Amino acid sequence: MSNILLIIGASSDIGLELIKSCEEKCLIIAHYNSSNQKLLDLKKNISNELITLKANLESENELEELLAEIETNYGIPNKIVHLAASKIENIRFKDVTWGDFEKDITVSLKSIVIILSRFLPALAKEKRGSVVVMLSSYVTGVPPKALAHYTTIKYALLGLVKSLASEYGGNGIRINAVSPSMVNTKFLSNINEKLVEISAHNNPMKRNAMPSDIIPAINLLLGEDAGYINGVNLPITGGSVL
Repeated sequence: MSNILLIIGASSDIGLELIKSCEEKCLIIAHYNSSNQKLLDLKKNISNELITLKANLESENELEELLAEIETNYGIPNKIVHLAASKIENIRFKDVTWGDFEKDITVSLKSIVIILSRFLPALAKEKRGSVVVMLSSYVTGVPPKALAHYTTIKYALLGLVKSLASEYGGNGIRINAVSPSMVNTKFLSNINEKLVEISAHNNPMKRNAMPSDIIPAINLLLGEDAGYINGVNLPITGGSVL
């Protein structure tokens, strides 16, 4: 059976880096929200076939249409990486609205629940599959202040990963997560530059992570060499959280 890799949030810096790193022969289905230009530019320089598909994850209808198109035209992805999240922004709890929580729940949690509800039963019949969900080091230690909405959803995702790993492990499906500390990407554009500098200074390696630091762990958890790794949340923190 051929391998199909589905990346949700593929136009992100980490998504692009993951596509570039993919040496195994597979069909890559790259989801994006607004622009696929960087994906199309990358398509010219990789050996694997790359399909770009658009969907606004805040719309359940668009997500369902995306999944139907994948299933109808390409088949069931046996490797799924979920990177989608709203941009991180420091907002004190007294200023956070339920709408802020709802948006993060919809983009990050609801989307992966709908995706896995669609594809896991079919993968269970095939007795194969691996899923990697992007979390944060905020769920492995004491989180910073003014990020209650972001941190709460990451903990919810961790609960989902643990629960599904237990439920589907016997069906040959592995479900894991990675939890990086601060990563230098456009995702930080709403964070005060001083806080980014402080994070780098306080890290034992005296720098924040780069997207290329995250990719080896994702590839490991997707691959057959990690065949007995299931339900793990792997910190990628330069030693700041162990």
